Amino acid sequence: MKNNVNIFKSSLLLIAFVTLFGCVGSDAFRDELPDAGSKEDTVFPSANFDYTASQDDFKVINFTDLSSEANNYAWDFGGGATSTERDPVHTFSGEGTFPVTLVASDANGESDTVTLDVIVVDELVAAFQCPDFLCDPRTPWGGGRGTSTFSGSSSPTPPEGNGAAKISSSSQFLDQTIRVVAGATYEVTFWYVSKTTGSSAGALLIEDGDTGDDFLNEPIPLTTQSTQYIEYSVRFTTGAATENMRFNIEYAGTECRYSKISIDRI
Repeated sequence: MKNNVNIFKSSLLLIAFVTLFGCVGSDAFRDELPDAGSKEDTVFPSANFDYTASQDDFKVINFTDLSSEANNYAWDFGGGATSTERDPVHTFSGEGTFPVTLVASDANGESDTVTLDVIVVDELVAAFQCPDFLCDPRTPWGGGRGTSTFSGSSSPTPPEGNGAAKISSSSQFLDQTIRVVAGATYEVTFWYVSKTTGSSAGALLIEDGDTGDDFLNEPIPLTTQSTQYIEYSVRFTTGAATENMRFNIEYAGTECRYSKISIDRI
C-alpha cells in the first residue's frame, strides 16, 4: 500500500511539472504566432496627391492627399521643408517646377512613395474649395446660404477614395463661387452616380458670379445604373469682365451622389 501512495504522489508532481513549464513555454512564443482567426495584411498603402494654388497668392500651394490604406504622411517639399499633416499647405519661393515627395504608410509600417512635379506659375488658377466634399463644416458649398446640408456618402465607393456628397432632398444642394479669369474657357469635371428612376440627376447651373448671367444651365442625365460612378464634364467661356464664377447643383427629384470636382483652364 505504501508503494501505491508514492507512485500516486510522483504522478501528481510530474503532471504539475509538465503543466507549469508547458504553460511557460507556450507563453514565451505566443506573440510570435498569429492569433486565431487573424488574417495576413495583403492590402498595402498606395501614395498619391493633388494640389491647387491659392487664389490670393500663387506661391501658396494647397496639397490634397489621395492615398489609400494610409494614416501616416511624410511630405518633403525640398529645401529641408517637410510636413506630417494629411493635407498640408506650403509656400514656394516663386515660379518654377518643384518635385514634391509623399510617403504614405499604415499602422503596420507598410508604406508607399510618390514624387510629383508641382508647377508654380504666377497667374490666377481657378480651384474649388473642398473638392472631395470631406470638409467639416461644409461652409465652402453653402453658396452664401450658410453650411450646405448634403450628406456624406461612401457607398457606392467614390473614385480614388474621395468623399462624396449625397443630395436626396430639396433642402440639399452644392453651391460655390470661385475666382476665374475673364474671357477664358474652362472645363469643370465631376463624378456622380444616381438612382435610375426620375427625369434628372440634378439641375446644373454655371453663371457669372457678379452679374448672374448664365454660362451653362442644363439637367444632369441619370446614370444607367446606381452602383458605379461615372465622369461628367462641361465647358464654358467666361465673359469679358468676369471675375467670379458660380457653380450650383440643385436637387431635381432623384437621389444622387457627387464626388471629386475639378476645374481646368483649356
